[in-house]
Amino acid sequence: MPRSTFSVGDSIYSPPPGPSRRNRNLAIVLVVVIAVAAVAGVILWGAFDSSKKQPWLFDGAYGTYSGETSHLGLTFNFTIRVQVINSNSTAAEFLSYYNLRYGTYSDTNQSTRWHQLNSSGGIDFAPPSGYTLSRTYDTTRYVSGNTYDCTAYEYTKGKTTITAYVSNSVGFPVEFTYLGTPATGGAISLDLPLVQTNISGL
Repeated sequence: MPRSTFSVGDSIYSPPPGPSRRNRNLAIVLVVVIAVAAVAGVILWGAFDSSKKQPWLFDGAYGTYSGETSHLGLTFNFTIRVQVINSNSTAAEFLSYYNLRYGTYSDTNQSTRWHQLNSSGGIDFAPPSGYTLSRTYDTTRYVSGNTYDCTAYEYTKGKTTITAYVSNSVGFPVEFTYLGTPATGGAISLDLPLVQTNISGL
């Protein structure tokens, strides 16, 4: 039975040999799943403004991000959600959930992680393993009919770049983008704007 390998971030995948269209499509699906999972991982590790206490840090606070992309002729829809499960004076527990859909195929995963709060009441960010914060800059993003002044945090790993756009006024991400070049060929570009939240000011 053929074996395959892949790694989150660089989206390296070794498909089974042979010209099968099904095998080719499977390879493409796995590459996109890895891309979406990588963005979810960045969210889970805490792409937030840590310089001050976050006004959104309450039990049940959530943000849902959604988008669509095409890669090598296949179209995918995906949703990522981050939610505060528990919080206290010293730490907060987050849930990160994603769902990716292609035709009748669906892939879903969720993880939780505790973050310690710093002396300012914010969350100190540590990039996922292998990622490097390559640069930060001020920018303006237009999301769901709203305009946000943001700080962009750009994380890189190999040929992969994930950018989190964090609202300056609220300290919560309003958009994520992903750009990578997998071994299957062709660049993957994901845009995940905030589409639903219960956080005031967003």
